[in-house]
Amino acid sequence: MDGEAEKEESLSDQNDEHEKRRKKKESIIRKTTVAYGIVELLKRSKKLDDEEIQIDNFLISVSKNVNPSQRSWDDINSVGMLSSGMWLMIEEPPYLNAILGGEACDDRILGRFLAVEMKSAPQENVGKPAEAKAAPKNGLNDYHMAGMNALAAVAEESNRCHLFARLLYELYAHEPFPDDAASKEPAKKRLRSYNEYLMLPPEVASDEGVFEMDTIPFQIPCIIRMQKLGIPASICLMTQNLLEYVLRGNGGQSDDAYESLGVVGEELHLLLLDPDRFLFDHDNQNTDNMKLLYREGKLYGRHKEETLITEAFCRISPGKSEAFFVSGFSGSGKSMLVNCLSDKVNVVGGYVIKHKFDVLCLCPLSGVISAFNKLCLMIKGGDRPVIAKKLMEEFGAGVGLLIRLLPNVSALFPELVSSATKVEAGDVMNARSVSFTLLRFMRAVTSPVMLFLDDIQWADSTALDVIHTILSDKLNSCMFFVGTYRDNEVQVDHDIFNLMRELEMSHVHTTKLSLAGLDQSDLNTMISDALCLYPRICKSLTEIVFQKTKGNPFFVLEFMQSLQSRGLLRYNSLQKRWVWNEDVIRGEEITENVLHLLSSKMNGLSDNVQTLLRVMACYGVKIHALVIGYLSETKEYSGIRNGLEEALEGGFIVKDEEGYFQFVHDNVHEAAYNLISRSERNQPINHGKEWILRDDELRIGIAELNMKAGKKALDGCDHETAYSYLCAALSLLPKDHWENHYDLSLRLGFLVASAANSTCHYDKAIIILRKIIEKARCLDDQLPSYILLSQSKCPCK
Repeated sequence: MDGEAEKEESLSDQNDEHEKRRKKKESIIRKTTVAYGIVELLKRSKKLDDEEIQIDNFLISVSKNVNPSQRSWDDINSVGMLSSGMWLMIEEPPYLNAILGGEACDDRILGRFLAVEMKSAPQENVGKPAEAKAAPKNGLNDYHMAGMNALAAVAEESNRCHLFARLLYELYAHEPFPDDAASKEPAKKRLRSYNEYLMLPPEVASDEGVFEMDTIPFQIPCIIRMQKLGIPASICLMTQNLLEYVLRGNGGQSDDAYESLGVVGEELHLLLLDPDRFLFDHDNQNTDNMKLLYREGKLYGRHKEETLITEAFCRISPGKSEAFFVSGFSGSGKSMLVNCLSDKVNVVGGYVIKHKFDVLCLCPLSGVISAFNKLCLMIKGGDRPVIAKKLMEEFGAGVGLLIRLLPNVSALFPELVSSATKVEAGDVMNARSVSFTLLRFMRAVTSPVMLFLDDIQWADSTALDVIHTILSDKLNSCMFFVGTYRDNEVQVDHDIFNLMRELEMSHVHTTKLSLAGLDQSDLNTMISDALCLYPRICKSLTEIVFQKTKGNPFFVLEFMQSLQSRGLLRYNSLQKRWVWNEDVIRGEEITENVLHLLSSKMNGLSDNVQTLLRVMACYGVKIHALVIGYLSETKEYSGIRNGLEEALEGGFIVKDEEGYFQFVHDNVHEAAYNLISRSERNQPINHGKEWILRDDELRIGIAELNMKAGKKALDGCDHETAYSYLCAALSLLPKDHWENHYDLSLRLGFLVASAANSTCHYDKAIIILRKIIEKARCLDDQLPSYILLSQSKCPCK
């Protein structure tokens, strides 16, 4: 202790602030390690006298770490108890050097813990509960004797907690414990819990004069002294809760008091497991704008599900694909569960391709094709020559059809372009040809591929049929398909369930998993991590949050942020911890609809941010940065670029590596779309036909735009979408369109008839074809319609 005091005094002469902080952290780590060793000794000891739980009764063994690859700092080797001769050997995990060196170590919590080992044989009754002295035989029965012994054991454990609190104070403060600051006399009036004190205004809580008030807990002067000495808030809180046994013993109320030293040992271990989160104070943050420190990418309470999806991926092999479906309410963590598998796929040299559908998606199949097109850019150098050879064997001169479907093939394999047969632009691929082309392409891919389609409740039968065709191919390279969907937004006749049945009939192993909300234990871990507080302290808050959110992870995040924004959960700069008022939170009328919370939050944003979110919502789940740049140059949307930073900081959107800004979650997208009034929603193209029909020139321009979109959908083999666009274009033409817009009428009419024929709208196709033949000005213009009419499948043609 004298050595630690000298080291800390010498820090005042240190000019390097970074080095000063590092040295301070070293000292805190050493003291916490010693405290943990002492608790483990006390847990293994039989009944002790008060004098034995004094700091002079313990001896510490320290060695110098001289590893040239690591920073040199004193390492705690063991802690011994002089009165009993017991010693605990302590092994420090090597990651502490990275933390103390200021290096980033985001995965430090995984598999890292202190190991303690007894050096000498423990005494009798070591590890057993403390036993009370035998009561005299005065006629008491065994039942009463057992009760008295239990009470004596509780009193013994409480006394140990009190004495260990004194020891903690002296260990960290380097001064004797102030006995007058912890009077055992109960106050006339007590606060219900320490949280109530923490909710006092800082100017009241920091004034030592208020300690004479009946409403201030008796332990506070001692804790204030520790705070002034710069002792970490986590240690101050632990000391406070150790002393609170007095409240319980004198009939007071103390929700946070320790029941035993066993819990203390667990929490000291937690401090050393993740000191950056739980032990060190967060002085580097602006306390006026403190954020909840959620673990990004951490999957809480899904160990069984994670194991299940990992085992499913491990079962795939060449010629043996597998499907995995994950259902659950929005925000239940479906996407995060699947994403946890991505790193494992990459480790084995596989590829992960993804696509996310959204409710505004008008061409689902194009999204699937786009995912396979991205795969071409992921293929590594070692696989490229092998795949190129297989593609030539599979397609031959017909590789041009593959290049048209997946343009990135030409970038990956330029040698294939010269041998490709030219494909006419007018040739249209149907869904069956797309499926077969992708199937043949996947036969050439030598590494495992995970295809992740998110929100497949928005996909159509065409897109899902392509998936079935590829997975059921017995010659296909190993593919692992994962589809997630909201089970509360699909009916029993949805195409998803047809796909499941067809896969099972094709003997493709299919797993179905449904995600519910987190249980209270996992939710408490999540909240404890976010608040950087002991899990024990967070249990009461977790109970309330669970009642309000049913454990839905995304809803929990939004609910906690809502509490923070309304001041019901706030960071106490004096105590350096989060505090809350449970009674007020419990009485809050909080809607169970997360969209309501998000919409309320968005309504408080600036006009520029709201405009940005509304514009993005109209584009779907993401929008390219170039589109935002183009819109920001217009008068109407000139402020949206200024709203980007605020939207990013607020956690509404993120920017990916491809240059897209996207909503962090579907719920955020839906809430942003709800910012648009119903009258404004009719103004986008095709939703505001009543405005378009008023202007003939505008009608032609929008008709041509719809025709262009329809042709693109036809190229992507999404005939239903194409038919919808082309019919919209046809409906916009004026009555005299054959006279004044002949070429447009001819081209558009034939495209509508083609799309109608492909989507089984045969009657519609025949009517339009006959109209073209009637209005066409020459045989050359009539001929394509005659050919299509002769090929029509309608029996009444």
